[in-house]
Amino acid sequence: MEPRVLALFPFLPEVSSYLKQNGVTLDTIITDPAYERARDLGIQRVMEAFLDKEVKEHPMVSDVDYLFEMLSYIVARMIVSSTADEMLIIHYSLAEAVSMHKRLVEQDMDFVHEVALSLDINASLETGENMRIHFTDYLKLSSKMRAKEWALVSQELDSGYLVLDKRRMCRLIQQSLENKISDELPLPVNDEIIETFRPTIENVKVEIEKKKEEFKKEGFGRISFVRLPPCMKIMLNALKGGENLPHVGRFALTAFLNTIGIDTEGILALYATSPDFNVNLARYQIEHITGKSSGVEYLPQSCHTMVSQGICFEPDSLCKKEWMTHPLSYYKIKGKPRDKDKGKDTGKDKKGENGKSQQDEKEGKNDTSDKDN
Repeated sequence: MEPRVLALFPFLPEVSSYLKQNGVTLDTIITDPAYERARDLGIQRVMEAFLDKEVKEHPMVSDVDYLFEMLSYIVARMIVSSTADEMLIIHYSLAEAVSMHKRLVEQDMDFVHEVALSLDINASLETGENMRIHFTDYLKLSSKMRAKEWALVSQELDSGYLVLDKRRMCRLIQQSLENKISDELPLPVNDEIIETFRPTIENVKVEIEKKKEEFKKEGFGRISFVRLPPCMKIMLNALKGGENLPHVGRFALTAFLNTIGIDTEGILALYATSPDFNVNLARYQIEHITGKSSGVEYLPQSCHTMVSQGICFEPDSLCKKEWMTHPLSYYKIKGKPRDKDKGKDTGKDKKGENGKSQQDEKEGKNDTSDKDN
């Protein structure tokens, strides 16, 4: 495979062989002055992914340019792994996948097929610009795609296989690469790697904290349990019903509640009905997740992570929008006035005698008045 192609698609397995043929080792990538440009490109790659949500295609005219571009992918993964922040991993994985998609749609179907196979997608070429894929692969890769055209019931099945055109196949490959990168990271990193990229790691951490602060400054309005996404509402109601939640569920719920403005004591009170409730242990876990004891405040996981962890429950029509990728986005959108309410004072709720809004008095109950359009 040509070096330029490998530079554009550096996740391909052929890249490893190419680097070996050129005598590139992990030690040379980290320490050799000759590869300083590759390290700089790797740093740039991480920052582009996190801040610009894409990995830009840089000018490449020589074999050295191609080599450094391949190495920038390896360096970027080192930096992301050294930071080991879930928010960064999510941003980086998505940016790499989206950028790859832009390049892939310009390739012929033979190459698209090669990329699919490299990502372990069970696919075969059909006549014309089509590809045949097994329904199990299709379901795994289309689960986040909420538009009707992606529903399995909308597809024609032939002995367990679907035939997809190039556009839809490239979109599934994008999802496969995003899953692959997010599942692989963080990789194990040694002290030498951390020390080499320490200034960059610190800078990235600063940017991550800025992004988290932006989340907070955007504001989520007055706290309303009516606006909770189904996953959070179901887990919260399970707690109120005296059920135990798995660890991943408690982590997700705690991080979410903390982000929308509920303090430690408020979250602690919600966990008090759990059968295995231990106030000291619960407080320790909550303060660790919220950053009060750990110094690291965790943000809620994305919808993709929630699905992979088995804690995405009963998604509604808003959840199924293709652009809906995070529980916080759901909560924010639910708080916005609808078109029919424009011109009204929707930012305020009537208060009851106890000082709570009428909506808040419904918390924990099914909200029949706030269905999706």
